[in-house]
Amino acid sequence: MTQPPEAVPEPAGGVNEITVSVTVSGSDQVTGVDRQTGRRVQRTVNFDQDVLERARAAATYLAAYEAEAGVRSLADIVNPAVEAYVAELERRYNGGAAFRPVFRMPPGRPSRRT
Repeated sequence: MTQPPEAVPEPAGGVNEITVSVTVSGSDQVTGVDRQTGRRVQRTVNFDQDVLERARAAATYLAAYEAEAGVRSLADIVNPAVEAYVAELERRYNGGAAFRPVFRMPPGRPSRRT
């Protein structure tokens, strides 16, 4: 049995997000007509620190020692998980159909409806 890598850099204290730059249109129009499927797009996403650390550890180990897992990067864990959860939300709240696509979500968190 092979051992996991020992010398893996630790994330900076308090770091719990991946930040990347992105260029988007200035309008909130429906999109999807010319969407290129399979194209990867960078976004900023906040994770719970424990979840991110576990996912990074899994991706690092699997990429190095378990090629048959098909995990070469963190994206190989995140993309299928998000896809499965969105499909569940579509089934549960939208009759199984995809939600209407948008360029961007409104900034901030929505207020709780009571």
